Amino acid sequence: MNPQCARCGKIVYPTEKVSCLDKNWHKGCFSCEVCKMTLNMKNYKGYDKKPYCNA
Repeated sequence: MNPQCARCGKIVYPTEKVSCLDKNWHKGCFSCEVCKMTLNMKNYKGYDKKPYCNA
């Protein structure tokens, strides 16, 4: 069974999955908790199991 997205709660299929911070995300849902900027594996900072941008 496919996992659920940590942001939207919908099913995440392998082609759109980002696994980070012990959670699974859609690529478009992996965004900063504060400013909502879309993030990737190179530009995020994790804090308290939540993604943030560098700003």
